[in-house]
Amino acid sequence: MLKKISARKLFIAGFVLLAGAFLLYAICVVDKEDHGVLKVISERVDLQIKDFHYTEVDKSGLVWEVNADTARYFREDDITRFENVAVKLVLSNGGIYTMTGERGSLHTDTGNIDICGNVVAVSNSKERFETDALHYSHNDGRIHTEDVVNMIRPGTAVKGTGMTISLKDRKITLLSGVSAIIQKE
Repeated sequence: MLKKISARKLFIAGFVLLAGAFLLYAICVVDKEDHGVLKVISERVDLQIKDFHYTEVDKSGLVWEVNADTARYFREDDITRFENVAVKLVLSNGGIYTMTGERGSLHTDTGNIDICGNVVAVSNSKERFETDALHYSHNDGRIHTEDVVNMIRPGTAVKGTGMTISLKDRKITLLSGVSAIIQKE
């Protein structure tokens, strides 16, 4: 014998079915221009991702997050290239460095990262570095550049050519042509 179904239960069931159909439609028929989650493009690029986010924790406790407007993975070269990239390194001792730039690359075989184009690096201790390119060497935990660097700290502005930051020791070295302005408080 058939049970009588109330109008409220029928409305709820219809709403759930309609929401499920809409969700299925949204998953299957994605706007191909901007809203695709993953897209395979061209012969050379193996994978392109928009609004890319990646987080990794390595055995030393280093956490790194990579965010980019676009990421393109090239399997043959073991490299991922980024547009408008931000890399955040969180050290096990609490130090945090955030590096941003117009372009970047992650060498997936080594974990090394390169950032180029109006690069700005900021630490949680209020140090700010501006340069044309920064490179992160995963094996030795170093951030380095051969380009001109402007380093700004509260009350101090330092300019030099070439820089190395040891993430392990939290030591910054400017390599040549160093000039500094120190403000008295």
